[in-house]
Amino acid sequence: MMAVSLMSKPRCLLVCMVLCVGVLIGEVCAVDLSEYFIAEQNYGREPVEGNLRLVHGRTPNEGNVEIWHQNRWGGICDYLWDINDANITCKQLGFPQATKALDRSFFGDQTVTFWAYKYGCLGNETRLDECFHRPYGRPGICNTQWGAGVICEPRDPADGTLRLANGDSPNEGTVEVFWSGVWGSVCKQEFEKVDGNVVCRQLGFIRGVESFGADMFPQGVGPIIVDDLTCDGTETHIIQCGLPNGPFGHNCIKSYDMGVVCKPNREGDIRLMDGSGPHEGRVEIYHDEQWGTICDDGWDWADANVVCRQLGYRGAIRATGYKGEDFGYTYIPIHTSYMMCTGTEEGLIDCHRRDGWTHACKHVEDAGVVCATQDTDTIEVLQKDTRVRIVGIGTGIGRVEVSLGNGWGRVCDPDWTDNDAKTACYHAGHGWGEETRAATSSEVSAPKDKDMPFILSTVVCSGVANETLPECELTVSETFSCTTGDVGVACEGHTALSSGLSGAVIGGAVGGGVGGVAVVGAVIYYVKVVKASAAVSAAA
Repeated sequence: MMAVSLMSKPRCLLVCMVLCVGVLIGEVCAVDLSEYFIAEQNYGREPVEGNLRLVHGRTPNEGNVEIWHQNRWGGICDYLWDINDANITCKQLGFPQATKALDRSFFGDQTVTFWAYKYGCLGNETRLDECFHRPYGRPGICNTQWGAGVICEPRDPADGTLRLANGDSPNEGTVEVFWSGVWGSVCKQEFEKVDGNVVCRQLGFIRGVESFGADMFPQGVGPIIVDDLTCDGTETHIIQCGLPNGPFGHNCIKSYDMGVVCKPNREGDIRLMDGSGPHEGRVEIYHDEQWGTICDDGWDWADANVVCRQLGYRGAIRATGYKGEDFGYTYIPIHTSYMMCTGTEEGLIDCHRRDGWTHACKHVEDAGVVCATQDTDTIEVLQKDTRVRIVGIGTGIGRVEVSLGNGWGRVCDPDWTDNDAKTACYHAGHGWGEETRAATSSEVSAPKDKDMPFILSTVVCSGVANETLPECELTVSETFSCTTGDVGVACEGHTALSSGLSGAVIGGAVGGGVGGVAVVGAVIYYVKVVKASAAVSAAA
């Protein structure tokens, strides 16, 4: 699971109050959050019956208790609420135990329906809904000031977690590391700038270390845990570096405890997370003094290209998004959506954002990129403007034709599906309909221009509502032979030609030819990548 840095801002902790478990100021959140995040609706996974969350707390391990029931969150009345009930609540959320059971909406008045009350946990349960309680659905029993709350004992962070102590700002201090249940220090022996860069990056400061030394800050707590740290500079976590003496093995003294000053992040800084290498990953942008993701609504190659060039790469090979399948999920804030880059900006912060710093997304929609590495010789943008029209025997039914900016063409896809049809109909301006389907061969038999080429040989769409053709996987080609014929659609609500009419309906108008159609346009970028090795082989 990816470690998330929280840089000691109380406001940041409030943002994450139902998103991180066991985080203290300046520490890194690197614990198992699976149960907790299933319970967080904004994380992108739907909660299930009986999931819990804590709200309105000052830190992630405290708050009023809410339970998911009948597809919505509701409060728990504090009547007979005690430490046994609080213990089971905390354990369900992944904490060791409760330190306090609180009543009277201690963390603020409840704004949701109360689902349950009069819990009687015995202590051997694993979930709160296993405890005795009065039936759900008694909203009149309690008022907004009678909510049950808890303070849970924080969990230990993962081995190798770092924090900075004794500094005057979040980016400086004595380096302290957690290992085997103990916080301790890092020795300055053999500690070099490359090691400091890895330390700072792990803590969320992508610009690396500004200065380091053993006499900059007071000594750290606990024993010396790390000595002779050996990094090569590519690592994102000190666990990936060499530890010749292992944890707790050292030939050092406490007066050599290492301190660092990390270069502070700047508004608009970019980092890529959870990729197979530094050239790819989920895009995260630094805004308002915290890292956050970008929703993939409107995310395309132009946006990805700006990200890659900002990070020092030649450009983008691919823009990724929906479902987090490429680079996983995270649980930091989502900062923005609908980036509208032209592709030439120096940084992503320079691009227009249609909705400013707002969004209506979940983390399954986090945007990502794959950048061109050093073995990429050229990146050529082949086409930019994509339009779709439906030509056939009625309105919203017939053959699909596509323009990639240089004339209309036909689509040949032996695996054309209803999902592909839904996207084509929506893109052509016929709306999104669950009843939309792929057309039969007889429904795509309208007159056609025999000289019109096939230009798409593969279309793979996800079927997600309001998807346009640029968001599908496409294969562009004008040199293949089609054996299956044109693809077609029957959009939801389509109408056939009236009896006695002939010709083809194009964009809602009856006509005998192809032209004069009003269609919905969308930008798409087809990127041709030529590897340096391939170019050399061809030249030979």
